[in-house]
Amino acid sequence: MNKKIIIAVGVVAALLAGAAIFAFKKPGKIDGFDSAVTTVDNIQIPAGTRIVALGEATHGNKEFQELKLEVFKSLVENSNVRALVLEGDFGGCAIANEYIQGGEGSAEEVTKMLGYRIYRTDNMCELVQWMHDYNMTADEEDKVRLYGMDIQRGCFNAKLIEDFYAVVDEGKYNDYSSKIDAVIDKNEDTYNSADYDAIISLMDEINEDIQANRDAYIASTSLAEVERCEQATVAIKCYLDLNEKQNYSSKYRDSKMKEFVDWALEIEEREHQGALMMSCHNGHMSETSSSAATFLGVDLDKEYGDAYFTIGTDYYISKDNLPYNDERVVKEFCSNDKLAYQVKDMSEDKYFLDFSKVDGNSKLGKAVNSPVKMGSLGEQYNLMIQYLSFSNSITKTPSELYDSMIYYYDVSPIEVWEN
Repeated sequence: MNKKIIIAVGVVAALLAGAAIFAFKKPGKIDGFDSAVTTVDNIQIPAGTRIVALGEATHGNKEFQELKLEVFKSLVENSNVRALVLEGDFGGCAIANEYIQGGEGSAEEVTKMLGYRIYRTDNMCELVQWMHDYNMTADEEDKVRLYGMDIQRGCFNAKLIEDFYAVVDEGKYNDYSSKIDAVIDKNEDTYNSADYDAIISLMDEINEDIQANRDAYIASTSLAEVERCEQATVAIKCYLDLNEKQNYSSKYRDSKMKEFVDWALEIEEREHQGALMMSCHNGHMSETSSSAATFLGVDLDKEYGDAYFTIGTDYYISKDNLPYNDERVVKEFCSNDKLAYQVKDMSEDKYFLDFSKVDGNSKLGKAVNSPVKMGSLGEQYNLMIQYLSFSNSITKTPSELYDSMIYYYDVSPIEVWEN
């Protein structure tokens, strides 16, 4: 037994030593990188683009949260993009959108509804506040909107339904509020599994009521409000099925997120003749699978082809804010991405590279068209993720995953609101 332990310790030590040595092997200079890249405010998307997808290599770095606003501003200014769909709660983002359209509340209040604790930051609040303030002076046809595509929460979808009926029918509001409160705890975002059939039946009943009274409800509110309430019933059913029937399947989650993106795009093109920006983890939006668990971008690329334009992100050094034992810790990682390393001594903190504008025969072209180590961290932490590079990075061909990338040399941790 002691011999086995010694061998196991030796293997682990060797792996850790190898990981440490690899992490400190500095890449060389790639000729042509500095002349091929541009700043984020100069991003140009191809004509005919319907969805611009911005990825993030980690969830716990503030630069990637700030980038959502920077890229969205650039697209609003330079293209026909007027809507942003987040990897966030559908109902919570819909309520935040009401504030963005001039509704009551504050940016701080609605930022807490976006879906995840990692979004409770000054950076995400700034995004919401900018969208709200922009709309206060924008012409009607230029106003911006926020959507959520995720299905991992239910309480804000329930609130969205109740708020809708408070406007269109006070009697039904009282009835449906009582029925919802009997099976969904909106304060804790919980429900009893034994109530699965009752909740599904209630959502079907509400949807049938909307269909039967659609014209009257549109007259009382708007088509957009009616469609949001319909979609909220769908979101709750997806939330229940993810938990109760699909065993938290990543494939199911990504397939439903695609349906919510399709829904938002249909509205944007029909009502506003505009394109959509989508923001989520790199793993979700990449055009070919970067992991065994994510498929959203693959399916979007299959359906929309060249009209789906992807912008991945990466870093060379990350100090990442990650959850660990009911707390959050900051840990440092090296991606060993030789392309991100090029930013180290450049004047800006980040640069945009469009792969279609790179000469495939150049040193840079060979780099983006060959497998490269890239950082990839999710919302979890353990010792394996810290010390074994295959747990905190991927080795893929950049041009097969994305149409373009934004590179940082180093990125810093988000600061999550304590309250």
